[in-house]
Amino acid sequence: MFKNIILATIFTSMIHAAPERGEVIYKQMCFTCHGPNLEGGIGPSLKDDYWQHGSSPQAILDTIKNGVHGTEMIGYKDVYSPHDVTALRDFILSQQAGFRDLVRSYYSKNRFLGKRLTPALFNSTESSQQTPIPENTLWIDSSFEGGVRMQAKLYVKTPGDYQFKLKSHGRLAIYLDGEEVYYFDPAAAKDKNISKTLNLKPGTYSIDLLHESKKRHGWRVSGSLVNQQAGVSFRVHGSSLAGSIPKEIHAGPNAKVIRKWIRNMPPRSLLCLLPNKVIVSFNPENGTVTHAWHGAHVNQTPSLPDRSASPSEIKGSPIDDSTKSLATPKTFDFISYKTQGDKVVIHGRVDGEIRAITIAPQGSQSFSITSK
Repeated sequence: MFKNIILATIFTSMIHAAPERGEVIYKQMCFTCHGPNLEGGIGPSLKDDYWQHGSSPQAILDTIKNGVHGTEMIGYKDVYSPHDVTALRDFILSQQAGFRDLVRSYYSKNRFLGKRLTPALFNSTESSQQTPIPENTLWIDSSFEGGVRMQAKLYVKTPGDYQFKLKSHGRLAIYLDGEEVYYFDPAAAKDKNISKTLNLKPGTYSIDLLHESKKRHGWRVSGSLVNQQAGVSFRVHGSSLAGSIPKEIHAGPNAKVIRKWIRNMPPRSLLCLLPNKVIVSFNPENGTVTHAWHGAHVNQTPSLPDRSASPSEIKGSPIDDSTKSLATPKTFDFISYKTQGDKVVIHGRVDGEIRAITIAPQGSQSFSITSK
């Protein structure tokens, strides 16, 4: 018995020490990409609502162990011991606040007519669709009509009194760790609806949000879980960010002009993508070409809140004489630009005279620049 007590004490101390060990590893290895406070940098934030590869404990563990193909995120299963990898996962989990591990399920509308929305009722029927939601906020397809179930984990770091402040188009019930804490029925008397004050301690809670509504363009459920005294708010609703996942921009049959922040380049540069896969960076502040590449494309980072502080980047081979240009003007006032087939035409006032500067493809790996 005494031996069992000692083993239990050691095991308990290992559990409590795991996040601390994980923090040491994070500060040694992970902070360079994900930021010193998990806020994001070259890599994504590790404490906001958007988790492209999953925010469940198992999903985070798998990402740490196996990495993400096609990115700088390598797998660490052969670098650290299983205990250290788990400790790193546990440290990341210890820094979470808000809804995580969200799964949205759709159900036929006929199943819930005239019945109180409860987890038991939803458990008694099969869903027509079940989808993990990387945004960890509820959004519903505008064409859907029926029952919707949002199952998630709620991570709380700040203790205090919380309350759901929501607007619902249709019936809505919310259960916290199996207890009904919110109920709204637009057809019922106001005194029949429920909105409990929740005294929450730091920890993890299970959330079950059950909703029934008709087709609608706009939010079916909107609002937040709020701790007014502490100034903490977790938004329940949101939008799909699928279209904002990182993508590449390649040249096409016609010229393109895009404006993206590229490291070590003027922030307002015109990136001229020519059909021969040459990219020319034109600085509208002084009327000069600053860089050019052949066999090139733009790797565009996502425009997601708090996801990454890294800029877009150009993949390609530098052109040695990329700074070739017309005579550098004493003054240049940018007016406008447009594309004409395979060319980019930039209008500006060059030393007081309005001119049209044309950037065009030249051969397979270069460009020409003329002015008139």
